[in-house]
This record gives sequence, C-alpha cells and structure tokens, in this order.
Amino acid sequence: HYFIQSNLRMASSQPLYNLNKDQVEEVYKHGSFLIVENMPQGTEFGIDYGSWSTGPRFMGLKMIPPGVHFVFYSAVSKEGTVAPRAGFFHFFKEKEILVKKYDAEQEILVESDTHYTTQEIDKMLAPYPYQHYQRWCSLTTHVTQVAVQRVQPVCTLIHAATPLLSNPRAAEDTARATSVEDKLDAHFIQDDNQVMRFSKLDRKRNAAGLKARDLSNFYMDSTISLNHVIAQCSSTDELLAELQISFVAFLLGHVYSAFEQWKLLVDTICRAQQAIVTQPSFYKTFIRTLHFHLKETPRDFFVDIVSRDNFLVRTLKVFFENVLEEEESRVRGVEVKRLKQGVEEEEVGGEEGKKRRGESEMEDSDKEEDTPSDGVISERSEGGVDQELRNRAVKFRNHLEKYYSWDFSSTDEDDPVIVEMLYQ
Repeated sequence: HYFIQSNLRMASSQPLYNLNKDQVEEVYKHGSFLIVENMPQGTEFGIDYGSWSTGPRFMGLKMIPPGVHFVFYSAVSKEGTVAPRAGFFHFFKEKEILVKKYDAEQEILVESDTHYTTQEIDKMLAPYPYQHYQRWCSLTTHVTQVAVQRVQPVCTLIHAATPLLSNPRAAEDTARATSVEDKLDAHFIQDDNQVMRFSKLDRKRNAAGLKARDLSNFYMDSTISLNHVIAQCSSTDELLAELQISFVAFLLGHVYSAFEQWKLLVDTICRAQQAIVTQPSFYKTFIRTLHFHLKETPRDFFVDIVSRDNFLVRTLKVFFENVLEEEESRVRGVEVKRLKQGVEEEEVGGEEGKKRRGESEMEDSDKEEDTPSDGVISERSEGGVDQELRNRAVKFRNHLEKYYSWDFSSTDEDDPVIVEMLYQ
C-alpha cells in the first residue's frame, strides 16, 4: 500500500510516459477501471482534470487512483453542437472495475451488468491523466462519501441543465403569472430527484424572533447562520466538503446553482465574526481550501459584468477586517484596562499602592518570561483571534493583493445592506 501511494505521488506531477516500467506496472496493478459501453464517437468525455473527444474504439479508462473522482461527458451532434454536461462522483476502490453503458435515448450513462476482464479491452482504455492528479487532490481534500451522498441528487447524476417535468398545475400557475416569462415557466417544474441537495441558507428565517436591537448585529455577523449550516452538515469538515463539492460541480460539471451555493457558503463563513474567534482551526483550513479554488479561476472571474463589482473582494475584505480588527479591538481593550488599573493604583497611594504596583510588575515579569525570545507569538492571543490564523490571513491577503491586484483597503458604507440582499 505504501509503495502504490508513493508511486501515485510521484506520478501526480508528470505524464504517465515519464514513469519507469516498475511504477507503471504498480499503478496498473492497484488502479481502478471505468468501462463505458456504446459511447458515441466524438463525445466529450473526461475525469477530474482530463478530457478527450472519444474515438471509435474508446471503452473507458484504466489506472484510476483509488479515491473520489468526478466523471463527466457531453453528447455532440453531427453538426458539432455540444449538449449540456452531465457527470457523477464516484469513490473508486483499489482494483475496482466499474461498468457503465451509454443510453442513446436519454444521452446519459446507466448501469451495466456486463462483466469484463481488463486484459481483453486494455488497448481500448485511456490511462488516467496523472499529470493533473495533484491538482485534483488539492480540490477534494475534505470530500467524503457521506458528503457526496448527502449533496448529490437522488438519481446520483449531476446535470448542468436540470431536466424539467410538465407541471400538472400549469393552468392555475399560468393564470396567476404576471409576466410573459412567468407564464412560460409555469408549464414546467424541476425534477426534485435530479437537483443537487445543498444545505439551506435562509438568513431571514434564522433572523425570525430576534429583537430589533439584535437584527443589526445579526446581519453584520453570520455566526448564527453558519452554525445552522454546520448543523445540517454534521461537522465543519463536512461543511468544507460541501464547499469543495459545490466548486467541483460548477468547475467541471458546469452547474451554475453549485456556484451560487459556493458563493453563499464563502460569504457566510467570511462574515461570521464570533466563529472566527471560537473556531480558528476551521478558518485556517478554510483559507487553504479557498486558496486552491482561486488558483483554478481567472483573475477577473468574480467581477460582475454589469456593475463591475467583485463579489470575492467585497466578501474577503470583510473577512480580513473580522480577523484583524477583532484582535486590534482586543488589544485596545487591554490597554484601556491597564490604564484604568494604573490610575486606580495612583489614587490608592501609600504602602497599599506600592504593594499593588509590585504585584502588577511581578505579573508582567512572569508574562515576559513566558513569551518566546525568538519573536514567535503564542498560538492564541488571550480572548481574541488565534495568532496563527491572523498570520495566515495576512499572508493570504498579501498574496491576493500581489497576484490579483485586488484592493482590500477601500470602504463601503453599504456592506450590511448588501449582505442582507444576498440572501433574499
């Protein structure tokens, strides 16, 4: 097991033809297989970061590393028109042989009960694109089988364009429609079995019952909403898994609703002021996760074409302020407390004042001895943001400012209003 993992890591940054004979044999021996029957020639077919236009003898893939993968495909007409993409997540076991067949009528892959030996069709199987494997792993570090089963559609097939069903109440809904667009939409409904089942983010519902004085803080601090999402996911790791699944579903599956979910999750995580203090480990991992997501997107990808407003700059600006200003406020509070304490001691005077000042100096001396002499700050600033989290946030911000030329210093007095509108 160790040998195969070593070979996978070695293969992860180079094409298969750069591996030596022993490495290729080991990867072939332990890898998985995806066999596809009846796939039309010219179909766009891919797995993770590799894609091909299928030839007449194509029957699938070989040497797939064990673990989670995303398989996708698009039918192509004789005129060259490409159909919306469809795909599915699958956790391949070591040496697994997964067999699918193409249903020409539905233009999807379905289960097949045919059994094959890999030797008889080896020459018709394309090798897994190992040169992209490391990039793929960086996008799926938290994805689990439980998370995929929870988020994927009931049918397990993810469609870029969700199939629609005829609306049995079309006449009633058309009568109530107020626009031509609504009248047309009234004839169809989504098939719930083919819709991705993301966690629900309903800030208005979460705000129900709050008093007026608490509403402002609620829309400034999304911790309540974040906790609501974590409860649906069962853990912060599963929340990060959903964040990664939604990004992959958009990036490779072309599912726009997945991108909308990704934006909502990122926004909720970034604006949760209290959670930033209480869950530093989660936020350190979140920064790393987001870093790899941004590496896969163009620099101007998050800019709105009409308003020229960059969603991510606005959201991350709030995040960096929450991480850094929280600590600055804490430091100012400590300084004020010490100043007040000093004034009280001066007012006391005499032997009692000297005694108090002596005790204070001793406490300060003890704190200085506990401080590392090499300049490394302790892991957590007492009562504030985790110091390592602050350091990572600063490095992340500096990287984004340098690489993307994003400006996080501008001010926007309407930020709270934008947050509320985002969730409507």
